[in-house]
Amino acid sequence: MIEGPATNTHRRTDLKPRQAGELTPPSARQGAPVAVYDTVTEGLTGWQFLRTWRWFEYIAAAIIFAIACGLLANWQLDVGQQKSARNDVIVANFSATPVPIEEALPTLRFYDANQNWRRVTITGVYRPDDELMVRNRSNSGNNGFEILTPLQLSDGSSFMVDRGWVAPSPDDALAPDSIPQAASGTVKVVVWLRPSEAPRGTGTPAGNQIQSITLSAVQTKIVGDLYTGAYGVLERQSPSAEAGLAPIQTTIPTEDIGTNYSYTLQWLLFALMGFIGLGLGMRREYRRLNVDDPEEQARASERLRKRVSKPFTDEELEDELLDGYISFTRWGISGGTVPRSAPVPRAVSSGTQDALGNEKARRDKQPSVPPTVYTIHAGHEPGDNDP
Repeated sequence: MIEGPATNTHRRTDLKPRQAGELTPPSARQGAPVAVYDTVTEGLTGWQFLRTWRWFEYIAAAIIFAIACGLLANWQLDVGQQKSARNDVIVANFSATPVPIEEALPTLRFYDANQNWRRVTITGVYRPDDELMVRNRSNSGNNGFEILTPLQLSDGSSFMVDRGWVAPSPDDALAPDSIPQAASGTVKVVVWLRPSEAPRGTGTPAGNQIQSITLSAVQTKIVGDLYTGAYGVLERQSPSAEAGLAPIQTTIPTEDIGTNYSYTLQWLLFALMGFIGLGLGMRREYRRLNVDDPEEQARASERLRKRVSKPFTDEELEDELLDGYISFTRWGISGGTVPRSAPVPRAVSSGTQDALGNEKARRDKQPSVPPTVYTIHAGHEPGDNDP
């Protein structure tokens, strides 16, 4: 069983037993020392351990991880760039001068992605008898219906106009509330072009309700020729429309790209973190294998000196309050080894200094106990059985 770090609540619960000496500090517990012999790196010095299969695998894993993160970062960057390109088209079209429908859509099936949200003018007569209601459409966070009415042009063809949104009936959520009548007679409308939608759902709504503005399916419900490449979202019309329908769009509908670029940066940081972790592992292994090197010993002493000179943490101060001394690990006393030259700062209390001295003396007098030995064997090393 592996115990996690004690929380502040647990630490306060142990206050009285610890002050009474009933809880033994981990450093004072009896136990045989542990020796680990790693035959993979035994006898290696300097950076020679990097030539072992173990470290070849570590380095390969870091490289593979970085490549995967790079591919994911590139994917998110590509998605963000695609959205940016679409946003540029929308911004350019949304407020541009409207053009006649005959110029924008030369044939009934024509539509180009660069025409998304392009403003178009159309003159014709509404056909309210063929009006359709698109169900499950959101407007300002509310679910309701969009009213789709065909506008018949002078050549007899019809163009579907999304006149606006209406809330469900208070008595029946599956039916719309009162729908204002479409203007009678000849009207001139300005609409934003939108592409035909992909089919949604598998059910078949009753009556004149549809689940999506799939113009190929709408054509089966409308008599005569119909523009199937695009439909229009009403911006304004003359004469003015009757009040009662909420507008579908009032602001430029750009797509959010910040999330994609943020994910791109995150994946790149993950790749960097993998190499940082690899580097830290290399440094730790180097220090372990070169512990007898005088230069490394000097560097270790300097690191210990800097650690001792740092201000005490809140946890260390709490330990001194409860136990009368600060954890020995601050002075490099851990794992059964007490450095003879471990410095003791004058800022600590006498209790901490006495505890350090007693701990060193206790370990000096402690009888030698045969260590528990663990041996790590190599599966295969570079050069073994190599031709």
